[in-house]
Amino acid sequence: MNQNRHTRNCLPVALMAICVIALVTQFVATSAVTATPHDPFVPKIVFLTRHAEKADAPRQDPPLNETGRTRANELARILYDSEIKTIITSQFLRATQTAEPVALRLAINITTIPIAMSPSNPQQVSEQSIAAIVKRVNEKPGEAVLVIGHSNTVPEVIRMLGGDAVPTIDEKAFDNLFVVFVLGPKKAKVVRLKY
Repeated sequence: MNQNRHTRNCLPVALMAICVIALVTQFVATSAVTATPHDPFVPKIVFLTRHAEKADAPRQDPPLNETGRTRANELARILYDSEIKTIITSQFLRATQTAEPVALRLAINITTIPIAMSPSNPQQVSEQSIAAIVKRVNEKPGEAVLVIGHSNTVPEVIRMLGGDAVPTIDEKAFDNLFVVFVLGPKKAKVVRLKY
């Protein structure tokens, strides 16, 4: 049902990156002045992406492969002027390695939030894990945040942030970059870019 919405919001980075980064910079710069004592919510920008391409082994916790390392460096190039102050990843090597070039370029530390599977459904990430990520995002009012997750966590974080379009990420897709403009509690506008 949301497929048409996703298609409309899927924009090539080559056409949109400059406009989005300029919008993000302006959004972050002005967000601190939008909160009042009566309305303490401060809007924020959250960038979300799945980890880059991974090696086939070791199966339990594979690192990035060469293509994935190239993609991670491209992500760092794209996000250089984005005013990101916090980077959140899962505990898995492929996620932290995707974040490392961004963290190095921006000279900030990576925050690792472990994810666990649901006890009632071992194929699904626990809601507590997603809530922990969203809680950390919400602890950063007015700051741009980067979340690097997985095909089964990124959509759930977007959903819990109140995204107007919750994506489905194909297991073979590593090139989605979601820009989520969080406008209020459980109210967010989602734009999907490709890189």
